[in-house]
This record gives sequence, structure tokens and C-alpha cells, in this order.
Amino acid sequence: MKINAYNLNGKAVTAWEFSEKSLGEINNALLAQALRIYSSNAHQKTHKVKSRGEVDGSTRKIYRQKGTGNARHGAKYAPIFVGGGIAHGPTGVRPENLVLPKKMRRAALASALLTKLKAQELIGLTGLDKAEVKTKTASSFLSTVTTHPKTKVLMVTEVASPTLFQMVGNLQGVTLKRGSLVNAYDLISHDHVIMTKEALDSITARTQSKIGAKV
Repeated sequence: MKINAYNLNGKAVTAWEFSEKSLGEINNALLAQALRIYSSNAHQKTHKVKSRGEVDGSTRKIYRQKGTGNARHGAKYAPIFVGGGIAHGPTGVRPENLVLPKKMRRAALASALLTKLKAQELIGLTGLDKAEVKTKTASSFLSTVTTHPKTKVLMVTEVASPTLFQMVGNLQGVTLKRGSLVNAYDLISHDHVIMTKEALDSITARTQSKIGAKV
């Protein structure tokens, strides 16, 4: 498999050779499970609503039990009334985060990376040391190799890159991450992934221990 690579001027360079066999096969069930867990853990889970017992107000019976022709009702703060309590709403008690074992995380990462490769949504990046540190340069590059700003782009480097951060820091829809921090959710949640060769090698190495694991 070949990965198209470009420098920051948007000019194509020699394509990278990549063996997709090193990533195994796409496990859609595991990938879906990982995405659900990452998404769930990203939420604070502190939302809370008041039940009928917590709404401040009178609990007097709103009208007599019989003889009105209406349904039987008690306090006006029952869930069926406007301004009443909420039935079965969030309580604000934060549950523990869901946990995905290490082998499953690595297997999900491999599946996500392979998904992007097969969809041709992974692009190589070279020449960071020769780039002109301007937002205009980064914007032109992204519009050339992707359809940014119409799409979300994830840029991955092996180590922190202050140069690249200065270039894309003001661009909407662009996320910059180090390879060691990238997970399956990061890859799938972006329309295009742009990474350096070192970052690709690092992520691939992280997935190697998952081959043959039963998940």
C-alpha cells in the first residue's frame, strides 16, 4: 500500500510504502466498542435535574379528589405539569469511567488506522524543518491536500512541534497531537489524518502487541 506524502508547500513527494498486513484486519465490533467508551469518558456526566420531591413549592392538592370531572391529581409539581419535576432524569451522580484493556485499545487503534488507510484519508507530511512559519502556508497546504475548512483534520507528529502549532493554532477544525497520545477515537472522528513518517512508525509499533490477542 502507498501513502501519498506532501511537504507543507503542498507539493507531492515520493509516496510512502506501507504494509497493511502489520495491522491485521479491521475489527468493526471492537472499533465500535472503543469509540463508545472514549466518547462516554469524554463527558463530565454531571448533568442533574430536579425530581418532583426537589422542586421548591407547595405540595397542596390542586383540587379535590372527586366531583370535578378531571383526572385525579396531587401536587402541581408532578412530572406531567409544566414546571414540575423531571421523571427518570440525570441525577448528577458521576459513574466511574468505562475501561478498555490495553490489548483492546491497541487493537482498536490498529483497526482505526487501517480504516483511514483503506479510505485513503491518511496523508503523509514531510519537510517540517523547512516550512515557513505562517498560518497562510498551513491554510493553503490543507486546502490543497484536503477539503479544509469543510472537513476536520488531525495532524500528528512524533514529538511536540512548536512550528506546526504556530501555523495551525488559529485554524478551525484542525487538531494537532503527538503520536503517543493518539487513540482510535481521534482517528475516526476526523475526516482526514495528516502525519509525519516518524509518527506513523510510532503508532504502528504501538499496535504490534495486539496481533493474535483474543478480544
